[in-house]
Amino acid sequence: MTTSSLKHTKSYAMALFITVASSSTASLTPIDSIHTPVKIATGPSDAYIGLSLMPDGEIRHYNYGEQAESGNFYISTRDGGKSWQTVKTPREMINGDICSPISGEYIRLVNINGATYCIRTSGGINGNRSISKISNLPSIMLKPPVFADGGNRIIVAAHGGTIPKGCYTYVSTDDGLTWQRSNTITAPDHTGGGHHQGIRWNHGAVEPSVIELNNGSLWMLMRTSQDQHYESFSTDGGMTWSESQPSRFYGTITMPTMGRIADGRILLFWCNTTPMPELPTADGVWDDVFTNRDVTHVAISEDDGQTWIGFRELYIDPLRNEKDYATRGAGIDRGMHQAQFVEPAPGKIVAAIGQHPLHRAIVRFDVDWLYETERTDCFEHGLESWSTFNYIKGIKGHCSYNRINGAELIDHPDLDTKKALLLRYEQADTLVSDSRGAVWNFPTMKSGTFTASIRFLNETENIWLTLNDRWFNPSDTVSVHESLYKLPLNRKLLKIDDNKWHNISIEWNLASNNKSAIVKIDGKRTNMKLSLQHECPNGISYVHFIACPVSGYKHPDNAGIIIERVSAKAKNK
Repeated sequence: MTTSSLKHTKSYAMALFITVASSSTASLTPIDSIHTPVKIATGPSDAYIGLSLMPDGEIRHYNYGEQAESGNFYISTRDGGKSWQTVKTPREMINGDICSPISGEYIRLVNINGATYCIRTSGGINGNRSISKISNLPSIMLKPPVFADGGNRIIVAAHGGTIPKGCYTYVSTDDGLTWQRSNTITAPDHTGGGHHQGIRWNHGAVEPSVIELNNGSLWMLMRTSQDQHYESFSTDGGMTWSESQPSRFYGTITMPTMGRIADGRILLFWCNTTPMPELPTADGVWDDVFTNRDVTHVAISEDDGQTWIGFRELYIDPLRNEKDYATRGAGIDRGMHQAQFVEPAPGKIVAAIGQHPLHRAIVRFDVDWLYETERTDCFEHGLESWSTFNYIKGIKGHCSYNRINGAELIDHPDLDTKKALLLRYEQADTLVSDSRGAVWNFPTMKSGTFTASIRFLNETENIWLTLNDRWFNPSDTVSVHESLYKLPLNRKLLKIDDNKWHNISIEWNLASNNKSAIVKIDGKRTNMKLSLQHECPNGISYVHFIACPVSGYKHPDNAGIIIERVSAKAKNK
């Protein structure tokens, strides 16, 4: 189908000069000096499409796609995100994420009335446009095009309309005028068992992200119902894809997004999270509740995806601890799942993250932040960088639980101006899991030391310190079983019989022949050695403190521990 085209004039791009709400941090921080992630705006629609870097450096985010704000407009910044304006557009205006390096035309595949169409400009973003049908398949969640082979080949990752359910790519070798579709790549269903009493939503392999590797092959990462994203490769330009296999990246029923920055390094945005075990009510047909969409991570590769640096929390849902999390803002998709990014200056990244207007964010950061080798927290900023919530029984809103804060921030017992974290088990039948936990991220380390300053309270039992390679729910006891190293915080085992502060350290070296970690108390090595429980290709990037129920324990409410400071530091290579 071919429709009439519309010539865009300058009048269509008249700015309304309405400033889009952004974080107070961004307004106080010179934009060029931003190093760690800072929220600079709220996107007008779900994050996986709509973010665009214009040739003159302007950044736009269009309001098309899922959960878009009403009206015809985009938000725009010409100073890297310091200030934003809302720009009205005509109904027929092309929404373009990226233009062809060959022709300069903007190309996008869209789903219209259950079929797939190509929208293509003629004369650039302000020129005419044509719409042509390319497939009868109802392809959905269509990502922006990837221009491979110097721009001579266009690949668009897609899913939808196939049996069995799976991913595929549309490929064009004539700058988007005609298209072919690849074979379909599938992934195995979740079958339950183990920690699960039910079966996850089995939606097949969906929401793929594709990148061209230096050897000319293509690499695809997919959302699946498994614990990990699955991957596939193509050596013929995207027409034929290999059978999918588990990748090194953890992520369940969430979208991965990868792409290159100007100097050739690859960035990956993904959740790196594991959901709570499935309840008996989960039957594999539709998701009962999402419990792993509270944080988005980012990592960088210098060697075409062979090794990765970072694994850092880019953005944590600011509403993650709220009692009305599931119902605030109506019952629609929420959380930090989905991402898209642009690079307005060398190493300076602007990324759109998340779903739902109350949750999503546009964030700016410097890739050098991913190369940091240590991190410390003493609760100076409260629980800003911690996950500490528990889920209240009863699914509300759209596949969500309301929440409580399961670990308590208290006044420091010795220092008037400081805070500390009280962690203890408290019995509560109203919670999905009444174990209490606290989860904190640091740059991934193959070799390093984690240290926590802890005071033991009386009657403390069944509290664990675990080191992990991904985010677990704070109350998820699976973390103890799936952790890389686990240390029981037990007075008798650690030979601590007083109520003083003690520095407890774990040191590991995954590159050594003996991968057992050593434990130190106040700088002195103990006789304890912690065995590495699982293979760890990505390094360690998380600590999880968790207070669990104790069968037959005479005090059902555990007195617990107080944590005043944590730190992680990589060893020199």
